[in-house]
Amino acid sequence: MQIKNNIWKEETPNETLFIKKYDNDFVVDKVKFIHERLEQIEFPYVIPLKKTKEPNLLVQKWQPRSYSADFSKESDRKHAVKILKALHQTSNVIDWKSKSIVPRQNLLHKWTVRLERFLSYEKELVPYLQHGYYDITLYANRVLRKMKKNLDNKSPQLTLLHGDVVHHNFLVTLEGMKLIDFDLAVLGDPSDECILWLHRALPTVDYDLQLLLDENQYLVEKSSHKMFYLQYPNELLREWLYTLQLGDIEKEAFLDYLMPFTEKALMHWPELIAKTEKV
Repeated sequence: MQIKNNIWKEETPNETLFIKKYDNDFVVDKVKFIHERLEQIEFPYVIPLKKTKEPNLLVQKWQPRSYSADFSKESDRKHAVKILKALHQTSNVIDWKSKSIVPRQNLLHKWTVRLERFLSYEKELVPYLQHGYYDITLYANRVLRKMKKNLDNKSPQLTLLHGDVVHHNFLVTLEGMKLIDFDLAVLGDPSDECILWLHRALPTVDYDLQLLLDENQYLVEKSSHKMFYLQYPNELLREWLYTLQLGDIEKEAFLDYLMPFTEKALMHWPELIAKTEKV
């Protein structure tokens, strides 16, 4: 049964399989390499790969009655951060830096390119966002300028980062929560991934930053020196750029979610800025 363009569910005599096909050889090789190394150390938060003769396929056991994590739930948030901490700490036993197959993250560059794309679509976005468009660009530019001023010439702590810590990549299975989809995995500083996770979680708790920090000391330990990164409106930029890729019918439906999401975020942003300055 085909689920998406590149994803299938297949019934075999012995088990049900999840199959994902890749067009990019580099990505599938990277994902398989990461799984191989994590499985060697018996990392408990991944779903093992099945052997296959097809080089561009990723095959795993189908997870019955599984569902995506809900970051509005404290238990799911805590478990997700616990998994990220464990992933980051694999650098204690795996020398991720020695393998060029996993690219290195450059968050400043990534966010600069994202803002440039957003700015290039001003004519398309202003009719929807109106003055909010300029608020978003102002907040983003402020953070990028501060990031450039605060560049640390010291070698950062490098480890494996998942690279896409959205809630649906934390899969709650019968065996517990698992981390899936390492397609965007990179080498980087754990503090950056903690920041990116906070970006994802903040909207689910009405932007109550202190709540999230009180729940997870790991977030405080790793990213307190980068709290101003949270002032970058990452979720808004990404979601609005995604909207531009949709057809008219899909766009109309997505805007029913995105417009109130944006209004709520911009309403909370001044307070969020003030909170990050105090941490």
